[in-house]
Formats: sequence, C-alpha cells, structure tokens
Amino acid sequence: MRPLFQKKKPPRQYEKSIFIFALPDALDPVMHILCDTFGIDPASGSGNTLQLHNGDITVNAAVICETINDDAKAYVKDQRDRTRSHFMKVETAHTGVRTNLFYQLGRAGCFITVHYTFPAENIPQKRAAVEDMFIRTLPLLHGVMLIPGETENDADAVYCADPDGTRRLLLSETGESTFETYLPRMGPELHELYPDIPAQQLDRRKRSRHIFEQYGIYVPGFYPVIESEAEAAVRTPEEIARRAVALMIVSLYSECLLAEDMTPSEALGFVSSIIDTFCTDETRETFFSPKEWEYLHNADSTQQERLNGSWQYENLWVMEWALGLVETLDFPRHYCDVPESVRLLKDCQNIEDILAKAKPRTASELLDACDLIFCLDWACVDARMYRFPMPADMDGGVVQERHRSLNWLIGYDESAAWDDVGTDT
Repeated sequence: MRPLFQKKKPPRQYEKSIFIFALPDALDPVMHILCDTFGIDPASGSGNTLQLHNGDITVNAAVICETINDDAKAYVKDQRDRTRSHFMKVETAHTGVRTNLFYQLGRAGCFITVHYTFPAENIPQKRAAVEDMFIRTLPLLHGVMLIPGETENDADAVYCADPDGTRRLLLSETGESTFETYLPRMGPELHELYPDIPAQQLDRRKRSRHIFEQYGIYVPGFYPVIESEAEAAVRTPEEIARRAVALMIVSLYSECLLAEDMTPSEALGFVSSIIDTFCTDETRETFFSPKEWEYLHNADSTQQERLNGSWQYENLWVMEWALGLVETLDFPRHYCDVPESVRLLKDCQNIEDILAKAKPRTASELLDACDLIFCLDWACVDARMYRFPMPADMDGGVVQERHRSLNWLIGYDESAAWDDVGTDT
C-alpha cells in the first residue's frame, strides 16, 4: 500500500573544481581582489579561504601564494609545472599561443582552487555562472583559469579574460584557441622596478616592444635595457666599411669551399684579387680578425668552420645596413640577399669608394636595432632551451648573427674586438 506521506529525496549534488593561476605571489593583494570583486568583507574569510553563496550554489575558494611558506611555494610550483607540462604536449596549430601560455603559467606566484556545489539541476547554466564570476577576476589577478573537462567531449581548457572580463579560450586540450597571437600579462614594467632608467632608454624599449608584440613574441617586461647613446662607443664609418669588406671576403671564401667544391688554396686564390684591392702587403693580415686570418690560411678547416664562415653574409648585410647601403633590416625570418650583399661592394676599389656611397646610420638607429635584436635573441635562446618552435618563425641563426654585428657596432663590452664580441641575453 502506498504511504500517505512520502518523503521527498533531496536532489543529488553536483560539484566541481576550477583553478586559477595568478601573478601576485602575496596573499593580501589576492584576497583583496577577490573580496572587492564579490563585494564581501575580507574579514569574512578565514586566513586564505573564502566562502560564497549565490542562491543554492556554494563556493569555497582557497588561495595558496608562494610567499606564505616553503611548503606553499613548493605546492604552487608543482601545480604550475604539472599544468605547463600537460598543455605543452597539446598538438595545435597555435604554437605561439601554446608557448606564451607556458610563460604565463611560469610567472604565476599564486594558485587558487575554487570548489563549488549545487543541486544537480540546470548544470550548464550554473557552471557558467560560477566560472564567469571568477573569470571577471582574471584581468586584476593577471591570471588564467584552468577548467578541467568531465567527459571525452569536454576537454581540459585554459581561459583568460579581456580587460572588460569577457571570457576567451586560450588553449584547449584538443588544440583550439580563440587567439591568433597571445601575450602573457606583463606585470611590473621597467620604470616601476628601476625608476632611474633614463627616458631615452625606456622609449627605445617601448619601440622594440611594439614590434615584437605585433608578432606575438613574449619578452619579460623587466628585461634589462641596453646602453644609452652617451654610453655607446659607436664604430666609425671607416671601421664599419673595413669590417664589411673582411666579412665579404670570408663569406665568399667559404662559399667557394662549400658550394663550388674548391680546395682551400683555390678558394684563397679566388678571393686574393679582392684582398689585393683593399689591402697592402703591410695591412692585409691586420685587415682581418686573427680568427679570420687563420681560417683563410688553414688548409684543414672543418666543415663546421666553413659553415660558420658562410654565415658571415648575415653580418655583412648588417654592416651594409649600418652604412646605409641596405634600406631596412627585415624581420629576421629569412636569410639576407646574398648576391645583393656582394653586388653592393664589388665595384668599389677602396674604402673611400664605399664611404662615398654610404649614408651611415645614426647612433640612435643603431641602438634601436640593437635593443630589438637583444630582445628577440632572448626569445630564440629560450625557445632553444625549452625545445619550442622559434617564435614567429624567426631564424635563430640570423638573429644571433645580427645580435653579434649590432653589439660590435655599438661598442658592446668595452668595444670588444670582432672575435670577442658577445651575444649575451
């Protein structure tokens, strides 16, 4: 017989956790951002936790920041590393977005767990309501949100937010993204960390940042600046012209060995007429760097040494740009125009002929180019270290050679000689 009064079963509870990786590494600013966003009194929390209620939805947030203690620091690092490893394995056409997500996660000093429950009805709407509550905090936290999937058709995904709090899919486990290019939130800028940096150098970095951010290339906001115009020891046009000729000769010699299959003595014979044009018997050895002179007269040079010699076309191209013979240095995605680099000098009979054609760049132009390549080389070196694709399809070899030439041009490292000039990043 049916009971007269049947007790109604309570609805089944739905529960889920989402996770936020935030930039600040201190607890107080994070808690204040959360409390201000949700209009609650910070005192209503308990240390590093908050509880929120929205109708029948209960939300518990726990905030772990690196500066709490050593255990917290290790915990944040573990969560950061696990998530980075997971998403770097995602196959996607958005490789630049994936790389920059790696950097975004790596800068996180805080990990926030958001666990919520509600009666298991209207699940998609209530899920979205909770997620959107916390998506709104991401611009303030300089953070991203990981939303784990629950089924095969519901992939893990990382989201960020536009400044107005609009949700954006950064990268899903299945490789989707709403971004063509994405850059991590920068955090502290140079002028905030180093208020004494001259405005000239800050303006130069702003110009560099405008360029590499156009290509979606991440370089830390605190990355140091290069020399000022007052500090730079810019090479003279005559020094640059002499260096250009030496590089052309080394490049042509290497091409004879590699492409024409000449012997070292045949290759040296081929470039001897150019050496005779620009050098006297007394100056020919000092016209080249010690390593260049040794290479030109080494009958047993290795394949790698010859390949290194062929790369000097890239340095030659930079010297010709510095002299105003080349109009622009294109974005370093491809090799220079090798035939053109030789044509620009082949009719010159002496250094004076080159200088007559030259329109040397100003110190400001050289420093602008050097600051940009300094930043781009950091991105390439980091990509090699982590075995990432080159950012924005740059050619890492071209970038490194340009960096070397531009450092030499501005007198980097106390005007180091050509063989000794560094490309520190």
